[in-house]
Amino acid sequence: MQTCLNSYVRFKLAGTAQRLPRLHLVYSALEMDLLIQLRHLLEGRLKTLAGLLAAAGLVLLFLGTQRHITVRVDGEMFRGTTHARTVGGALRDLGIEIDPNDRVIPPQEQLLSRSGQIEVNKAQELILDVDGQQSRVEVVANTPTNLLADQGIRLFPGDTVYVDGLPMEDLSMKIYPHTRIRLVRGHTLTVLDGDTYRTIRSSASTLGAALHQVGIELFGGDRVTPDLDTALESDLAVTILRADWLSIQVDDRELRILSTGETVADALASAGLALKGSDYTIPDLEAPLPDSRRIRVVRVDEEDQIVLEPVPFETVYQPLDTLELDSIQVVDAGTYGVLQNRVRVRLEDGQEVSRTVDEARVVVEPKPRILGYGTKIVVRTLSTSYGTIEYWRAIPIYATSYSPCNLGVAYCGERTASGKSVQRGVIGVIRSWYNLMRGWPVFVPDYGPGTFEDIGGGIAGRDWIDLGFTDENFEPWHQWTTLYFLTPVPSLESIPWILP
Repeated sequence: MQTCLNSYVRFKLAGTAQRLPRLHLVYSALEMDLLIQLRHLLEGRLKTLAGLLAAAGLVLLFLGTQRHITVRVDGEMFRGTTHARTVGGALRDLGIEIDPNDRVIPPQEQLLSRSGQIEVNKAQELILDVDGQQSRVEVVANTPTNLLADQGIRLFPGDTVYVDGLPMEDLSMKIYPHTRIRLVRGHTLTVLDGDTYRTIRSSASTLGAALHQVGIELFGGDRVTPDLDTALESDLAVTILRADWLSIQVDDRELRILSTGETVADALASAGLALKGSDYTIPDLEAPLPDSRRIRVVRVDEEDQIVLEPVPFETVYQPLDTLELDSIQVVDAGTYGVLQNRVRVRLEDGQEVSRTVDEARVVVEPKPRILGYGTKIVVRTLSTSYGTIEYWRAIPIYATSYSPCNLGVAYCGERTASGKSVQRGVIGVIRSWYNLMRGWPVFVPDYGPGTFEDIGGGIAGRDWIDLGFTDENFEPWHQWTTLYFLTPVPSLESIPWILP
């Protein structure tokens, strides 16, 4: 900085000297005087700046040694700051007094950690009563669990700790100074509850209180040995005989009872119920009590009834030579017979469950129905596009058609059942017709003459024929028509008077 000032002054004075040569010596003297004053001024300011920097350093050093700390004293929180390096110094800075028996974590002589966390447990004096032996102790533990552990006393299931006369459920809760702690040891109970063994420990005063304490619920009628009022002064073997709650459904009502019996019969005896006649129970009477604890008593009644039912009559056919072919006439309508049944009806809880026929006999015999079928043959003629035909029988028929490659299957077939080729004039019928009327001449309007030469499956419930064609001249048929049986009339012995 000083160098810069000197350069500046020389520059200014040199410029002036060039303009005013005669004043050169005067300005040289002034230059020297000015430089001296500037140097003195600069040295004073540097000393002031150095002092300020030193003060700032002290402030930073002071702030750098300050720490925030958190102290927990018997669970109560204290927060503050300190410049102390040790735990003990920090506690003194916060005004927390430490007695010789107090517990400090970390120890007082240890350097303060970065976290600044300190735990203080204050020592306290209390009366400790264990198994009737009392003593005064000074401890730093703040819970019954820690206190007893510090004294080398172990806790077992069923033990009870009393604080100022009250049982303490949560042994991790804080206790306060001048407190009386009493430990009552539990006793072992071996409990046979039905078929289940269970071992428990309890410090209750009586057996009943101990069972209640561990949640063993008793109901009216349950039997407990020894008595529930027995004092718990030593280990005990306990037996519980349970009285079962039972639901008995009987006579449209439900009974709820308690029973110590082992079977369904025992339960009914407890309820004062008796079976009569064919009555039964679900489960069986001698069965053990069910897990569902539900029993049903079924009341059974039986009665005899007479039941009449019709006996169907048979139908008998007889020929009538006075009646034209394919006609039916009722000769005798027939009558039903009567069958008398003696039936044993079984009722369970009023509902019929079965019927058994003990005796059945026909008291009125049925009379058959007689139908007369015509055997009179009348020959008639009919004019057609094929000329006049002469026929002796005509029936309505349902006609379909087929050809070698229109059989309704995946292959073609040329031959019929009679050995002829499939073509116009070849007609298929069902097997029973084919067996009776193979080769018979017939006529179908719009189709023409033909003979029965092939076998087909037929159509259920209909008289049916299948009209043959060649593939080139195939005509699809699915319709009702009339089938005419052409003369000559076959021998009477070969004629099916009633078509199958």
